[in-house]
Amino acid sequence: MNNKFKSLAAVSALVFLSACGGGGGDAAPAGPGDPADVPLAQAPALVQQYAALFNNARAQSRTCGTVQAPAVAPLTKWNAKMQQAAQKHADDMATNRFYSHTGSDGSDVNARNLAVGYQGTAVAENLMRGTGSPQAIVQAWMNSPGHCLGIMAGLAQSVAIANNGVYTVMVFGD
Repeated sequence: MNNKFKSLAAVSALVFLSACGGGGGDAAPAGPGDPADVPLAQAPALVQQYAALFNNARAQSRTCGTVQAPAVAPLTKWNAKMQQAAQKHADDMATNRFYSHTGSDGSDVNARNLAVGYQGTAVAENLMRGTGSPQAIVQAWMNSPGHCLGIMAGLAQSVAIANNGVYTVMVFGD
C-alpha cells in the first residue's frame, strides 16, 4: 500500500470520530490553510504544550486500532480563528450540557470554522469529556483508534486546543 493511499485511508477513517461519545466528524481534503496562520511559537502556552505532545506522537509510525499510521510531519502553525471556533464548541457543550461533534445549532467542525472566518479546512476534530493533564488526554486519544488517526493525519499543519471545564476540543487544520 503506498503512502498516498495510506494517508487517504487515514483521512477517510476520520469521518467517524465517536470513540469519545461524540457524533461523526467530517474530514475533507486539505487545502492551502488560512492566510492568518502563524508559527506555532505564537500560540497560547496550552496549545504549545499539546502541540509538543502531538508532534512527539506524530514523529513515530504507529498502529491506530488495526490501521498502520506512518510518521508524519509536525504541526507547525496555529490560527486564532480556528482557536475561536474550537473554544465556541467547548463553551457550547459546557453551557448546553451535551457531548458531540455536532454543535447545539447542528454545526460540524467545518461550519464552525467557516463561521469565524477560517479559510482552511478542518482535517480532524477530537473531543474529550473529563479532566486530566494534557499528557493524560493525549494518551487517551492515542489509545482510541479514531482519535489516534486524527492525530496522525498527515494533511494537518495547524492546531487549536480549547477547554471549558470538562470539555476539551482539538482541531487540526490544513
